[in-house]
Amino acid sequence: MSTREAILQNFWLKLFSLVLATMIWFAIAGTQTNLRPDRPALGTVTRTIERVPVTVMKSATDLRAFRVEPGQIDITVRGPIAEVQALTARHLEVFINLTDVHDIAGLTKKILVHTPPGITVVAVSHTEARIAPVTTDSPAPQ
Repeated sequence: MSTREAILQNFWLKLFSLVLATMIWFAIAGTQTNLRPDRPALGTVTRTIERVPVTVMKSATDLRAFRVEPGQIDITVRGPIAEVQALTARHLEVFINLTDVHDIAGLTKKILVHTPPGITVVAVSHTEARIAPVTTDSPAPQ
């Protein structure tokens, strides 16, 4: 069979298969580009929310008082324009987890940030917080 006969035999079926394969390739490649963090999707915006308070998560039976430094952090987030514009500090959960801590002398803990679905944390001003016990000598945090 010559090359010309091999190309022309079932030509329309071969052309349809080529077009279908190309469409599938573009569909898969299009979804993968939206997953790349270095290329933000269209319609997204970045915004910094300042002075978000850091909350202490501890056991209900733990009656100790703590001083946390820093007490507030700045958070940069990225997401859909409408959701990011409506976002306030109360929509963000910023906390340190002290439920598994018994001795807090000189302790530093990682600051955890949870955002609503569709919002991504880009940067935080502080990633760790220093914890100190509040004694009768030192003033209680306000």
